[in-house]
Amino acid sequence: MAKISYEAEDGSGGNGAALGSWICGLAIGAIGGVTVALLTAPKPGKELRGEIKEQAKTVPAKVSNLLDDTLDLYASGLNYCQLILEEQTMRVKRAVAAGQLAAAKKREELEMGPASSLPFQHR
Repeated sequence: MAKISYEAEDGSGGNGAALGSWICGLAIGAIGGVTVALLTAPKPGKELRGEIKEQAKTVPAKVSNLLDDTLDLYASGLNYCQLILEEQTMRVKRAVAAGQLAAAKKREELEMGPASSLPFQHR
């Protein structure tokens, strides 16, 4: 199998040149991004910085409100799940009780035999 070599012609390996090219590209991109941002900014820098400071002051209150809302939602969901669990538990208990009652009646019928039915009972 042929080995592919990425070394420069002078045998130095070219790693420094690749890193330099990458840094140069990064710098050009950053300068271009800043230029576009300054040209398209809707307000002067001083005014924009003032608004950013004002918005930064409201961040703790917004985070607090978001946290409160999240905790309220969590508590509501937990209460809902608890109610559903209690409802299902009651349904199972009622079903078990009905099954026990039916089993007791059937056991009693089997122990007493067919003559034990009352005249007004229908089979």
